[in-house]
Amino acid sequence: MKVVLYSLLALTLISLAACSSSPTASKTRSEMEAGTKTGTVKNIVITETITPTSLTVRAGDEVRWINQRQEPVTVNIDGPLEHNVSCRKGFSKAMGMGIDNSTTLSSNETAGLCFSRIGTVNYSVRPSSDSSASLATTQGSISVQ
Repeated sequence: MKVVLYSLLALTLISLAACSSSPTASKTRSEMEAGTKTGTVKNIVITETITPTSLTVRAGDEVRWINQRQEPVTVNIDGPLEHNVSCRKGFSKAMGMGIDNSTTLSSNETAGLCFSRIGTVNYSVRPSSDSSASLATTQGSISVQ
């Protein structure tokens, strides 16, 4: 009876060890960090200009655009966002079905993204189409490390 019990226990331990996984050396840093949030928030403030126009963040940091103008502006991200962000606020498509590459911010409104892939993300800020603002389209970049 003890032999059967010990055999079952050994078989269970071997099965559990075989099912466990750990990150392998073949996974990149960004693949392991995808879906994580660091809790750090970096702000991009939109007034007559954008401050800062160049920003460096870690994968998982939230980048938050803050419109401090009186007129609405549109923030547009170059390139796809699907599978490249781990959090979003304000960049959702209608009914929450995916991620939109642009968002319009009213005065004192914010929107944010947590980039999960290492690389450079370019964006632009322009007056919204229904705005008569004098803000020219301004380019910016975010370096995700």
